[in-house]
Amino acid sequence: MKFLMNKKQLLKTTKQRGAAMLTFVLFFAFATSSMMFILGKSVFSDLKHFNHLVDSKRAYMISESLTEDVVYRLVYGIFDLDETEVLTFDGVTAISTSSLDVAADIYSIDTASSIGVVWRKSYVELAIGSGSSFNYGLQAGNGGIHVANSASIIGNVYANGPVTGAGSATIYGDVVSAGPAGYINDIYATGTVYANTIEDIEADGDAYYETALGSNTISGTSYATSSNLATTSFPISTTTIQEWKDAVADYGTVIASTDPACSSGTYTIDTSLTIGYLKVECNLDIRKTGPSTVITLDGPIWVEGDLSFTQGPDIEVDSSLGRRSVQFIVDNESDRLTSSRVEIRNSTNFTGSGDYRSYIMLLSMNESAESSGSEIAIDVSQSANGAVVAYAPSGLIEIGNGIDLREITGYQINIAQNTDVIYEEGLASLLFTSGPGGEYILDEWRQGR
Repeated sequence: MKFLMNKKQLLKTTKQRGAAMLTFVLFFAFATSSMMFILGKSVFSDLKHFNHLVDSKRAYMISESLTEDVVYRLVYGIFDLDETEVLTFDGVTAISTSSLDVAADIYSIDTASSIGVVWRKSYVELAIGSGSSFNYGLQAGNGGIHVANSASIIGNVYANGPVTGAGSATIYGDVVSAGPAGYINDIYATGTVYANTIEDIEADGDAYYETALGSNTISGTSYATSSNLATTSFPISTTTIQEWKDAVADYGTVIASTDPACSSGTYTIDTSLTIGYLKVECNLDIRKTGPSTVITLDGPIWVEGDLSFTQGPDIEVDSSLGRRSVQFIVDNESDRLTSSRVEIRNSTNFTGSGDYRSYIMLLSMNESAESSGSEIAIDVSQSANGAVVAYAPSGLIEIGNGIDLREITGYQINIAQNTDVIYEEGLASLLFTSGPGGEYILDEWRQGR
């Protein structure tokens, strides 16, 4: 009987121990499962965040890449650029939108990229630089300026050499003949005159000088024994001109001297077309044939010879260039004494892009005048009109009768009778299609917006 009771107690104790063990096992299994679930969820979450981070970096890199590409195209101005550009790479799509605030001269570039649920943005503001400043209607070197009877200059005049006139030559502005050899003769100026010596002049403003000869009529105050104004440099450096040529050589099309089109020594354009970033290794003649020939410029032209305009073609800046100006660079580096000349043989009209600050520059690197030679660097002997700037830092510029130009800079300048030079506001910040004259200022570059 006692044996049976002990057996029952043993069975009961065993069952209790088994239940406890089972409870422990179940609890342990539940705890382990919970821990595995929590750990797995954490790992999954970390993996998800890691993937998002990777996607975010990919999106950021693509967004920045497209932004940099758009900025590069804007700054150099030598590649096509749409208002909206799209880049897809490595599963990421980026969209960049560019807009120009014309009044403020600021480009805004908004770029957004996405991959899955991840978005990254970048924003850039590019302010257009001041450009090359032409502050005078006429600016000359030591060769000076001669203004013939009935010619008029609307704008200030600055010369490192003499400024002489004839008859009713009129300058609507100030006149400076700088340095100890400064000399102004037979000029009527509506502003103030500055020179070492003045002779037979009339000025509505004041006069600053050391010596007065002949009969002078000064409506303002005469300041005798005044100090001479310093001579000044030209607005475009040789370094800038070289950068323009480099841009044409690096990115443009070349008509080589060995090309059949140059076989006669002159490459002729006589049909309407759009050209830019073009280097011609011989003379270039642009001529009108038929009712009209319209040449549209979307970039600079470098001529390694002489440039001529015949029979009155129309030369215009592409409207897509906005405020930018375009230059003809006429420079035969192997012959700057008898070559590198510009000649307008018949009536030629020059037109900007439509923006009042857009012009066409005729730039000659002929050095004959500075070397005491007789070659004419830029000869506008027949009618030429419009948004054109003549520039010959070492050469002679001859402007014939009935010409209407916007600005003239040269070593020596001769203005014929009945000619008008009308300086305009936009010339104070002339922006070209490449080089430092076309520089931008980076106002802002940041993520998001």
